[in-house]
Amino acid sequence: MKYLSLLLLLFLSKFTSGQSNPRVYTTFENVAVFDDFSYITNRWEQKNSSAETFIISENTYTIQRVKDSYFSISLAKDVAGLSDFEIITSVELERNKSNKNASGGIVLKAQPSGNGALILEINAKRQYRFRIIKNGAMNVLFGDRNDGWMKSKNLRTKGINEIRVATKGNEYDVYFNNQFERSLIETSFKEGGVGFYANARSTLKARLFIIKINGELEDPTPKEDEIDEVEETTDDTYTELVRVFKAKIDRQQAELDSLSEELHICQANLSIDTASANKVKTLTREINVLKTDKERLETEISQIQKRLTYLESMKEDIESQTNGDLIIHLTELLSKEKDRNKKLIAEKKVLQKEVNELRGRN
Repeated sequence: MKYLSLLLLLFLSKFTSGQSNPRVYTTFENVAVFDDFSYITNRWEQKNSSAETFIISENTYTIQRVKDSYFSISLAKDVAGLSDFEIITSVELERNKSNKNASGGIVLKAQPSGNGALILEINAKRQYRFRIIKNGAMNVLFGDRNDGWMKSKNLRTKGINEIRVATKGNEYDVYFNNQFERSLIETSFKEGGVGFYANARSTLKARLFIIKINGELEDPTPKEDEIDEVEETTDDTYTELVRVFKAKIDRQQAELDSLSEELHICQANLSIDTASANKVKTLTREINVLKTDKERLETEISQIQKRLTYLESMKEDIESQTNGDLIIHLTELLSKEKDRNKKLIAEKKVLQKEVNELRGRN
C-alpha cells in the first residue's frame, strides 16, 4: 500500500509539478501561418445558420454560438497534424448581458475523427480553464471546484486578450498577454489541428492567428500534377467553355491566395530573417500580375456567358421552326467559336506554364 501511494503521488506530480515554471524551452523561429483576417481564404469555414455563425469581416473572424446549448468549433483547414509548435492569437469575447458566463478560446491538437481535442477557454471574469474532448465526452482538467475555472491576473475583463501556447511533445506552456501563466502535461494527443472555440450563447472575435514551427508546414493541398486537368472540349455549346474558364479563375484565385499568404508570412518573418525583404517585393509584383490575369479571365467568362445565353435563344428558334438561313448562320458561328476555343485552351497552357515557373523560382 505504501508503494502504491508513492506511485500515485509521482503520477500526479507529473501533471502538477512545475506548473509555475515554463517547460517548453524550444524556440519556434519559423512563422508558418500568419492570418490577420484582412481577406477571405479557404482556411476558415464561412457559415450562417440558426445554431452558429462563422464569418470574416473587417479584419475579424467571428465565431458565434447562437444556441444556448452545446458549442461551436472552427478549425483551420490547412493546418493539421501539428505536434511541436507555438500558437499566438488575439481574441475578444463579445460582452453579452443575456449570458454573463460567455466564454471562448482556442482548440489544440484536434483529432481528424472529431472525437478528441484540448481546449483552452477564457471568460470575462479573468478566468481560464482547460477542457478535453475524448470519445465524444467533454471534461474539465485541473480541479473539480468552480467547474474547472481558475483565476488569472494576466487576463483582461474586457477588450482583446492575447493567448500564446507553446507545446513540444506532451508539454504545454500558456501565456496570457505576454505573461507566463502556467505549464501542464497532457498525454492524450500527440498531434492534431488548431482553431477557435465558442461556448453556448457566446461570441468570440479573433483578430490574429499565428503558427510558428521549426521546419516547414506540410501543405495539405494536392500538388499540381495531382489535380485533374480540365477536359479540353470543342462542344458545340459554350457550357464546357464556361466551365473551363471557371476552373481557370478558381486556380488563379488559389494561386493568388497562396502568394498573399506567403507574403504575409515573409512580412512576419522580417524581424527574424532580413533576407525576406527582397522576397516580399518579388511576391508583391507576382501578386499584382496574377490579379490582372484574374480580372481579364473574369471579363472573358462574362462575355462567354452572354454568348451562351444568345446561342440558347437561337436554339429555341431552331426547335420552333425550320429556318435554313438561321442554321447556316449558327453553323458558321460555332465554327468560329471552335477556333476561339482552341486558342483559349492554348492560352490556358501558357498561363499554367508561367505559374509553374513562378513556383519554381520561389
